[in-house]
Amino acid sequence: MQRFHTELRKFNDMLGASMRDLQVNHDKVSPHWQDEMRRDYDAQWREFDEMMKRYMNRDGPNYVRFLDEKLRHLSRYLRGR
Repeated sequence: MQRFHTELRKFNDMLGASMRDLQVNHDKVSPHWQDEMRRDYDAQWREFDEMMKRYMNRDGPNYVRFLDEKLRHLSRYLRGR
C-alpha cells in the first residue's frame, strides 16, 4: 500500500506537469486555429479539461488523503499504536 501511495503521488505530480504543459501549448495554438473543426475540438477540449481539473484539484488529492488515513490505521494496527 505504501508503494501504491508513493506511485500515486508521483503519477499526480507528473499528470499535473503534463496538463500545465498541454495548457501552455494549447494557448499558443489557440489564436491561430479558427475553423469548423476547431469548434468540434473545443467541445471535446472543454470536457477533457474540466475532467482533468476535477481530478487534479479534488479527486487526486482525495485519493492521496484516503491512502494517508488507511496507512495510518494500518500502521497503528500492525505496530499497536
